[in-house]
Amino acid sequence: MNSIAYKRSSSGSTRLGHNAPYFHNSQRGNKHAMNRTAFVLGGIMAFLGLEEPKEDPLIYTIKLGILSQQRKEYKKAESILHAALKIAQEQMNEDAETYIYDILANVAFQKGDHSKAEKLFLEVMRRAISKGMAHDDNAVVEMSLKLAQIYSLRNDTFKAEEGFRFCTDAQKKKMVAIDMSDASVLNDYEQDTLLLWAMSMDALGKHHMKHDRLKEARSCFEEALNVCEKVNGKLHEQTLVLLNDIATVSAHLGNFSSAYEFIGEAIRRGKDSDSSDLPAFYCNLGAVLLREGHDLERASEVCQRALRLAKKMKHAEAQKDAEGCLNELKHRKINAGR
Repeated sequence: MNSIAYKRSSSGSTRLGHNAPYFHNSQRGNKHAMNRTAFVLGGIMAFLGLEEPKEDPLIYTIKLGILSQQRKEYKKAESILHAALKIAQEQMNEDAETYIYDILANVAFQKGDHSKAEKLFLEVMRRAISKGMAHDDNAVVEMSLKLAQIYSLRNDTFKAEEGFRFCTDAQKKKMVAIDMSDASVLNDYEQDTLLLWAMSMDALGKHHMKHDRLKEARSCFEEALNVCEKVNGKLHEQTLVLLNDIATVSAHLGNFSSAYEFIGEAIRRGKDSDSSDLPAFYCNLGAVLLREGHDLERASEVCQRALRLAKKMKHAEAQKDAEGCLNELKHRKINAGR
């Protein structure tokens, strides 16, 4: 299950400048550039069957790209964003170019084109740092985290762990100055800093799990949960996912009482918040019961409930997992009867 659902920027971008896409417009009085902008934008609007914008063409086009990204229409998002990039280049608007590259990097990352994402993140970091952004700025740390995740997926362990270490260390230093006793008074920067550290610990935990370092993974998830719960609240989707992750790693460690405690808590809170991941939590409860192997009847009931919920809530991944759970139970019954 994906865990990157922390309450941060809606486009997935690293929020360079924090006010994008409302950049300073550096058109420098170039009327030809403006005419070309109108021509390019008019063409793409016609192609997409949309009306021409009434606001700044560059901002409007970027918004369309982000909207397609949020809808997971990644090919469409890339086409629109490349049109926006052409407009920005014609306007000689370097800040806009960097911001668009940043969104394109996140689109590539989300659709799994990791080679393209790596190149784009490195380019955005180069541009940002050359403009004076600090090496440990939250925006740079977030891009570094995504690069570390890419390296982990590629099994480039040295680069991945070097990246994770940079992210966790950079955020930990900033956290020293943050008073977490009352999360309600934290400003945006403090929240962002804390949640980025939690994201880093969560990602590192998954990297540890991949390499069967289960105790280290559990420690990372617990630390991420502590911060996420304080900042986002007990019913936030990511808080529930972390409870679920702790349950999973606990089951792998053979600590079933802890696994039931955490997955049970995820389900209880999931019911209270109408979580869209509730079918997945029931699937994982079924998986824990299967792994322990003491109550296969209950495992069957839980997986059937997960399947019903998954179908009702159109949760394809949970439906597949629930069907897999029920098939495993069927095979066990056949083998037991031999």
